[in-house]
Amino acid sequence: MRLACVAGSDENLGGRMLITVVIPTHDRPALLHEAIASVEAQCFDEWCIVVVDDGSLPAVELEHPSRRLEARISVLRHEVPQGPSAARNAGMRTATGELVFFLDDDDLLEPDALQMIDAAFRGDACLDCLFVNVEPFGRYADGVRHNQVQALSRVLAAMGVSRVAAEGVLRLNSYRLFGALLERIPMAFQRVAIKRTQLLRVGPFRGEGFEDLEWYYRVALRCACGLLVKPCYRVRCEGQSYFSHPEAKQRLIDAIIRIRAGLLSLEEVIASPVLKRMVVASLARANFNKAYFAHKSGQPFPWRNLLDSATHGVYWNHISLAGKALKNRIGRAVTRHRNG
Repeated sequence: MRLACVAGSDENLGGRMLITVVIPTHDRPALLHEAIASVEAQCFDEWCIVVVDDGSLPAVELEHPSRRLEARISVLRHEVPQGPSAARNAGMRTATGELVFFLDDDDLLEPDALQMIDAAFRGDACLDCLFVNVEPFGRYADGVRHNQVQALSRVLAAMGVSRVAAEGVLRLNSYRLFGALLERIPMAFQRVAIKRTQLLRVGPFRGEGFEDLEWYYRVALRCACGLLVKPCYRVRCEGQSYFSHPEAKQRLIDAIIRIRAGLLSLEEVIASPVLKRMVVASLARANFNKAYFAHKSGQPFPWRNLLDSATHGVYWNHISLAGKALKNRIGRAVTRHRNG
């Protein structure tokens, strides 16, 4: 295990903050080099990088055009892959900057991204965490962009935000943000710069795959948050979206149910009847969505999930879906009898 991120210190250098960029990676050397190059091209100079090599074969090796850049980039290696959550946690533990920013190994930063992040935190001493808006690129960018703009608009509307300036930082109410994210978590709320001093309070990423989305709920409840409105995080869209893979969408639906159930054990939710009602209602919707998805995709109908959803209140959509599921079940039984 090799660690060395020696550029700068925790001190505020010339009024600017040192930003540690954490880049987890696994078996994507060409894309990783592009991601690193986008950090090296920043017009903001107070940064260092921690690359977390999560068991790549061969191991990550970086070549730098100068010793100055080499000194600012460290590599931490997991000999056995442990997953993105463990990689991010390892990067957080070794970060030295006042701010920690997460960059996926297949994504890029606009040249002014770190400068805008630094300015946002220096402009508001009370800000703990900054969500960074995204700009998709690649073959499927147009569709992803449309979906993300719509999702972001709905989240902001759920928080009572009707108009947003094209630039600047939008400060967010913690309870309203938490409630809005229970409906959906757009990409803009999955790209985070956070004060290193807040990481212990928020806690580590937990679980694998979609389970790591739970971390953003803890951020919403435990940090003073803002949104950097101008898109400066470039998301690569080359067909890796779960929307194009039904089995991955099923895993997401199941993960959402587990995450919502887990939120009920958060100390903030336990202590707040309002938050608890939000989570219970969201869990009911998640259970209904699983039943609906199973019905639409021809899977065995999950009656347990429909019943769990109805315990929060029985509505017409429960009755309608149950009727359709029974009709399909009877139809299949009749067909089997005729063919028997």
